[in-house]
Amino acid sequence: MRLHGEAAARTMGGALDGPAGMFTGVSIDSRTLAPRDLFFAIRGPRFDGHDFVPHAFVKGAAGAVVEDTFEYPKENLRDRFLVRVPDPTKALGALAREERRKSGAQIVAITGSLGKTTTKEAAAAAIGAVRSVFSSFGNLNNQWGLPLSLLARDDEEVGVVELGMSAPGEVRTLTEIAEPDVGLVTNVADAHLEFFGSIERIAEAKGELFEVLPAGATAVVNVRDKRVRKQSERFRGRKLTYGFRKNGETDPDVCGSDYTSIGGQIEFAVSAFGETAFVESPILGEHQALNLLAALAAAAALKVPLFEAVKGLQTFRALPGRGRRTELLNGAVLVDETYNSSPWALETVLAELDRETHIRRLPRVNARLVLVVGDMRELGEEAEALHRRVGHSVHQHTADWVVGVGRLGRIIAKTAEALGTHASFVETPEEAAALLQTALNVGDLVLFKASRAVGLERAVEALRTEIGDI
Repeated sequence: MRLHGEAAARTMGGALDGPAGMFTGVSIDSRTLAPRDLFFAIRGPRFDGHDFVPHAFVKGAAGAVVEDTFEYPKENLRDRFLVRVPDPTKALGALAREERRKSGAQIVAITGSLGKTTTKEAAAAAIGAVRSVFSSFGNLNNQWGLPLSLLARDDEEVGVVELGMSAPGEVRTLTEIAEPDVGLVTNVADAHLEFFGSIERIAEAKGELFEVLPAGATAVVNVRDKRVRKQSERFRGRKLTYGFRKNGETDPDVCGSDYTSIGGQIEFAVSAFGETAFVESPILGEHQALNLLAALAAAAALKVPLFEAVKGLQTFRALPGRGRRTELLNGAVLVDETYNSSPWALETVLAELDRETHIRRLPRVNARLVLVVGDMRELGEEAEALHRRVGHSVHQHTADWVVGVGRLGRIIAKTAEALGTHASFVETPEEAAALLQTALNVGDLVLFKASRAVGLERAVEALRTEIGDI
């Protein structure tokens, strides 16, 4: 990036204050700002970026985007500039949208209740087999992260970005910034109930992507999710469907079949537009297979040949906290699902591990399914009832031992214990690791799953450190 402050000010609808010069990047954090960056003074719930404008200039910022009323000494603007705007966050989005338009890149935008980041990374791998690709950083998917990702583009042909939300209207705003060529909603599930009140309202908010998708774009539709299918009706343009084959129903455009899972690897066949290929991936669960199928559908929307897209998926690996496996030196296997959780996601992974544990028990009579589960956040008034429901699922799926971490994790474990499952209760991830350290056996399969705020990844890292991994 190399832009002039005066042109940027026009794009953002701002007033220029001081001698405008060139800037070569953007930043909202003065701690990581690089020389010649343009600093956006974001006013957030815990900080006010205007307080850090002097520090940004000390670090070499070319200029800063500030609110209209921000006061700054004129004499300090001899070799730098301010762009005064009503709202720096909206200005950041406007600059990103303009640069996205000028770039000529094709953009794939992905939202959904679960699997956004995994699908994004898998789609980038599949498309990257034949095109140069950039993807949004990690899970930077909000009103600041998305623009920063778009503005960090170099000269790649395709961008794959993630759209998150915590309130109605956010997906609409992000879609208007990204102006995607391909829009994909992975699923609608019982995440974020605290903010929306019902799963129907969650569906409506996710469906904003379809509503404002540009007319010439392609909507990629999870045809097996009835709420996604309904929301896709808000888009009148080209649609491409995906899903696993279902008896009695028409095959989707990108169709998966013959799914199997064993030893930490999933396998399935995929057919699309007269081509058939076979996918193998070291990732956990049928829900993850559906994420890979979504990624292949996104690639198909950009006319990437199926065989090439599947070859590209060979470079994809589970991200930390999203199904990554670790074998310990004592023979136990850890399944790290610590990034986030919801009732549907936990029950889906549990069913998969239940099947795998039965297979593992054949050569190892003592192999156990051990669950370390913590609070699932953002479930609102239904939180305790949903945690009790999961406790019933834990028992039904024959878990051998469940360790509940935190108040709501305790509800899961207590419910399972009342039904006959062996259970323990701790308050912190560190206590969970200490409890497991000398108790795990060869062949044990240990799932760690909770909302990100619980910090269960600390238990995974503690066990890797204390026992050692392969």
